[in-house]
Amino acid sequence: MMQRQLRNYSPGQSSALHVTAPVMLSLVAFWAMLASDARAAEEISLVRDGRPHHVTGELLVEAQDGGVLLKAADGELWVIQPDEIKERRSNDKPFEPLDAEATARRLLDEFGGGFSIHQTAHYVICYNTSSAYAEWCGALYERLYRGFFTYWSNQGVELREPTWPLVALVFRDRESYAEYSRGELGDAVNSIIGYYNVRTNRVTMYDLTGVDELRQNTRRISSAAHVNAILSQPAAERTVATIVHEATHQLAYNSGLQTRYADNPFWVSEGLAVYFETPDLKSSKGWRNIGGVNRVNLIQFHKYLRRRPDDSLAAMIVNDQRFRDSKTAGDAYAEAWALNYYLLRTQPRQYADYLAKLAARGPLETVTPQQRLDEFRSIFGQDLSRLDTEFLRFMQRVR
Repeated sequence: MMQRQLRNYSPGQSSALHVTAPVMLSLVAFWAMLASDARAAEEISLVRDGRPHHVTGELLVEAQDGGVLLKAADGELWVIQPDEIKERRSNDKPFEPLDAEATARRLLDEFGGGFSIHQTAHYVICYNTSSAYAEWCGALYERLYRGFFTYWSNQGVELREPTWPLVALVFRDRESYAEYSRGELGDAVNSIIGYYNVRTNRVTMYDLTGVDELRQNTRRISSAAHVNAILSQPAAERTVATIVHEATHQLAYNSGLQTRYADNPFWVSEGLAVYFETPDLKSSKGWRNIGGVNRVNLIQFHKYLRRRPDDSLAAMIVNDQRFRDSKTAGDAYAEAWALNYYLLRTQPRQYADYLAKLAARGPLETVTPQQRLDEFRSIFGQDLSRLDTEFLRFMQRVR
């Protein structure tokens, strides 16, 4: 039995879009992930905020006081405190994730009348906007999916197919989106157009064709091609990039590239999402813009260089605070993209090894700043000052 010290896990918002929920298992725990595919299901009846819940899922972590981290059949992560548990038993049947049909039924039960389902090969989209917009989203996500898996295959990184169908919620307008999302985002919902929730494993957004500066009094949306025409405008590039950014997070956490509720440095998670986010709305098959120069972040990074402290690289590796502070987040995202861009272009094999090391971490493991730094150096070299110099020299040549 492997034992680990669990920390108070409250990562906050890693872009204000990439949302997690507070986790409060803080005692020594044992690792409950089993290598076998035939994992027994755990059934827990609990009461939270006065409401009863019954959850069946895979046990990931159990604390000595009886608190658990459970992965439910729909992919949601449940952090359950011991005083919430009313009944618990192991099911004789193996744990089975929901398939697309069961996922669709559950979503319709949850959201009720007015919502419909659009299914693609890998996604279940629950929406109450036009079917044309849902179809456009499905096509966009599937092209990103193919591009994502093709890219990492070419890098020598072996990914796994998602265990669950990937869920996207699409609301008809900003008002209905905000009403639903306020419970997850709080007041930040007013400045966020879409997000991926690590806990629920869902991407949530609203119909972007209703944005005034994009629609420009066009007639009613009649087809996915019409949607594409609106969102291919230069003014929509950053808007669509946000949706791609969040969908990239979802892919990373469902393909084995990253582990939910593990210590994933923000510079990796966010830098990777920015690396993939540039929209490609001209191709109907691939995603040609993966790894292209992100002009917005390149400009921001060049501005940051004028005031960049000498320890900026080390500070970003060991601490995520710059991403959480609105005053420094813009610079942090730009530097994260730049570092990912540099490493993927110059040291792709080492970068793949580094991702594998991070992905091997389990949820809720404690990782100290020094451990983060040591892990980075073990892959990319001990001389951080030299790497920083080479990194800056490389980025000065990027146009």
